[in-house]
Amino acid sequence: MIIIHDADHVRQASCWDYTIPLLVWLVNISVYTPSIIALYLTRKNKNSAALATVVNGLLVAAAFSEVHLWRPTFPVWGIWNSNFFQLGADSISWTVLAVTVFVGVGVSLTGNYVRGRMSVMNK
Repeated sequence: MIIIHDADHVRQASCWDYTIPLLVWLVNISVYTPSIIALYLTRKNKNSAALATVVNGLLVAAAFSEVHLWRPTFPVWGIWNSNFFQLGADSISWTVLAVTVFVGVGVSLTGNYVRGRMSVMNK
């Protein structure tokens, strides 16, 4: 879902004749780090994978909401240092944001479900 979200930002930038600076691309890599860690732990069948998934989902839901509905804590996002209200984001961007947040919550809930199942199985 983060990839779809980023693709929407590329679409937005194109519509606004905005060139996404290299620094924004580099900082954006950090958004993928928790997902990559959770996937790596899952691939290695680590018990911590479920917890990493919970944290990842919550980070996505909270951070994306903060950046796009209020303002980022760290203003490193170029034009997206302004929220979607200020930017006049279109319905596509609002939909992508909403789905991204809901998917983040869903991923977190799924991770918690797996953690619960694992604790029952370990007893």
